[in-house]
Amino acid sequence: MLRSYSPRHSRADSLRSGGVLPVVIVVLALLVSAAIFFFITRPQMEKAAEEKAAQAAAESAKPAEASKKEVTATPAPPATSKPAPKAPTPPPAPAKPSFGFARPLDLGKEMVRSLNAGDYKRAGDLAAAADPDQAKLAAEVFEKIFKGMKAKVGQEDQVELLGLVENKTRLSIPLMLPGKSDPVRLQLDIERDTDMGWKISSLSLPAELGQALATSAEASSTPAMAATAGSAAAPAAGAPMVPAAKPASKNPLFKVEEMPDALTFGSDFVRALLKHDFEAAGKYVDPKKVPAERLIGLCIVFEEGEYELKPSKPLIITVANPEVSWIIAQVQSQKLQQSTEFGLEMQRSGVDQPWKIVGLNLSEILGSFASSATKLGVPYTPIVSNPKGGESLALYFEYDQAELHPRALKQLEIVSSLLKSDPSKKLQIAGHTDAKGTDTYNLSLSQTRAESVKKQLIAMGVAESQVVTTALGKAQPLSPNQKADGSDDPEGRSKNRRAEIYLDF
Repeated sequence: MLRSYSPRHSRADSLRSGGVLPVVIVVLALLVSAAIFFFITRPQMEKAAEEKAAQAAAESAKPAEASKKEVTATPAPPATSKPAPKAPTPPPAPAKPSFGFARPLDLGKEMVRSLNAGDYKRAGDLAAAADPDQAKLAAEVFEKIFKGMKAKVGQEDQVELLGLVENKTRLSIPLMLPGKSDPVRLQLDIERDTDMGWKISSLSLPAELGQALATSAEASSTPAMAATAGSAAAPAAGAPMVPAAKPASKNPLFKVEEMPDALTFGSDFVRALLKHDFEAAGKYVDPKKVPAERLIGLCIVFEEGEYELKPSKPLIITVANPEVSWIIAQVQSQKLQQSTEFGLEMQRSGVDQPWKIVGLNLSEILGSFASSATKLGVPYTPIVSNPKGGESLALYFEYDQAELHPRALKQLEIVSSLLKSDPSKKLQIAGHTDAKGTDTYNLSLSQTRAESVKKQLIAMGVAESQVVTTALGKAQPLSPNQKADGSDDPEGRSKNRRAEIYLDF
């Protein structure tokens, strides 16, 4: 009997058979993959890892084997062999002295301390800091001067800064010699070194100490004997080699000052002026080119203003030729609270001849002094232009007075010494007034002022015949008596109340 066909049943069977087959396929794929990993891939990975580890071990073993081979290849020295001698160690280069002086005067003071202590080696090292090869010679020279010749060095506060010449600063140290009342000077020219600070480049000895240098130099000098191949001085074949003597320094450390150079000469002249020593200052000038009025006036300015040289850069050489030199002298006055300067012109007829002052440029110092003279009371410009040409000494008076001011006495003392030294010399004195009062009264007052000066000179020992007086009243004013608007000018009038001394010689 045939079964009847049911469409519903047939559809369910087909669904069940279609859902099982994919699952079976997935499971089989996983099993195959696992088998491939465990039986093929994993063994290959382990083998590769082992090979890599072996290669790394082989690489690390190579240096050790090479080192072992090197050690084995180097034969040990025989027991009887002596060790190879060591190469001689070259002596260390001498250290460059470094004293580290920040200021020029510090170096000068240290030199004084060393000399006073008798430490000539230290003094020699200081002197030869720029050339240590000359340190021994310097120490010998100092020992000869201070131990052999019995010279005495001054104190630290006596070290002076003289000025500047080219790129060097000059210091002066006073020395006293047996049997001499005046000191001589040891002069140091120093320069600045970026590594060492201030150092000495040369020293100047006075002529009195030249023998110390000659003796020490003779004992210490050695002729240059350096021999080179092919030269006439080369030793013969087979002859022992003699060390060549060291060549003498190209720049001698010491020099003897037979006569002062321009800077020293100018410094001595200015210091005589600062002492108000007209006679001493006069020895430095050429009287035919430097009028006595200028010299007297400068002495008076220095005395009245209480000037002194500037501590730093007091003298500066602006022109330095063998026979012509220009120097700027820088001074200061605490009394007038000012700094100013004046110029010196110096000449000599030859390098073996002494210097002479042939010109004084006083415009700067006189102008500064005049601008500050009111602090001193009476206007006080000691040098004025003379109508006849040249210059005159001016003495000032109070209003309507003919008595000499105390400041005028110093000027007259200098003038009187000039006249008494030579009876043939004469001078003229002209009296002046301001514009106040009548002409007749002013002429009379100006005559009285001129006679007042003459009487003072006669009282100082000057012959009456050497002095000539004249009265000019208000005729030759130095400054206007009135301002531009016509009003009175008291300051201008005060400069006109004066007596002028004209040295007619």
